[in-house]
Amino acid sequence: MYNPQKTGWHMSVEWLSVEQVSKELGLSEDTIRNYIRTKQLPAVKFGNTYRISREDLNKFIEDRRTKKDE
Repeated sequence: MYNPQKTGWHMSVEWLSVEQVSKELGLSEDTIRNYIRTKQLPAVKFGNTYRISREDLNKFIEDRRTKKDE
């Protein structure tokens, strides 16, 4: 059974569609779905559509940021 206190999900989560994420990143929807299928981008499936939390998208982006040499 879903328990938001155990999972950390709260009603204030901003959910984005695959289409919104693809437009924001300038990538195709197929590429975003591939990231989801290969577990690189966490997503939740509601019915027959995926939703990505803003927090997970921001972490996905940050994880791919190039680092300056120290």
